[in-house]
Amino acid sequence: MLAVGKELLIGRTMNSNAHWLGKRFARMGTMLKEVITVDDDLEEIASAFREAVKRNPDFLIVVGGLGPTPDDMTLRGIANGMGVTLRKSERALALIGEHYARRGLPQIELTPARLKMARLPVGAEALPNDAGTAPGVRLVAKGLTVYCLPGVPTEMRGIFRRSVEPEIRKRLGRLHRKYVTMKLEGILESVLAPAIAKELEGHPGAYIKSHPRGIRGGVSRIELDIAVVGEDRRTTDNEGERIAEEMRVDIERAGGTIKSARGLWGKHWKSHS
Repeated sequence: MLAVGKELLIGRTMNSNAHWLGKRFARMGTMLKEVITVDDDLEEIASAFREAVKRNPDFLIVVGGLGPTPDDMTLRGIANGMGVTLRKSERALALIGEHYARRGLPQIELTPARLKMARLPVGAEALPNDAGTAPGVRLVAKGLTVYCLPGVPTEMRGIFRRSVEPEIRKRLGRLHRKYVTMKLEGILESVLAPAIAKELEGHPGAYIKSHPRGIRGGVSRIELDIAVVGEDRRTTDNEGERIAEEMRVDIERAGGTIKSARGLWGKHWKSHS
């Protein structure tokens, strides 16, 4: 993901889009490999784009900087990074006109600022934006599929669900995700670490991560996430259950208590040390 916007870098706006996309991808059985945040600067955007292409990802999601104001320069930056020019897109122009018509402004003047949102890199296609004015953009650069989405969260999410997610899911194929969350007490993260390392060695494709929740009343509290992704539901479920059971044994052996666990055959279970 390439996030564009000075407001993200100066603390004016929290990057909730990266948070949402990360969760969305994880539920699909894949994940964001990198999130880069850059200023509203042509060379910064172009340079970050070129670096992303070198990493050879399956997809690049660019968020922010598609609007009508002077600092919205994402598409120019991407075009510079591709070595192409911007060109008026009749499809984008039509989508912008439809947006204003839906809001009761069918004869609105297409000012230079509004026309700016219809100028896309050569070869790009415009994507419908049901929640806002600026269309999303899809393009292919050196085999890499790139989506440029507005920074407004409701607009970004709408375009992602409608135009981006279906293509990614099709590329991934049918995947099943087994996810387990445990709430632990009475065990320190440093004590838990060897058990996690052992499970990761035995299950290299799994995600196993501890999240300390502090010490209250002299009792350590930790949340433990376990996630397994696979093509076969039963195999994936079994691997997740096996990891959880092996972790349970090690946690209790170390004197910890599992207060609750979610995701084990759809039930909660509790153990007592």
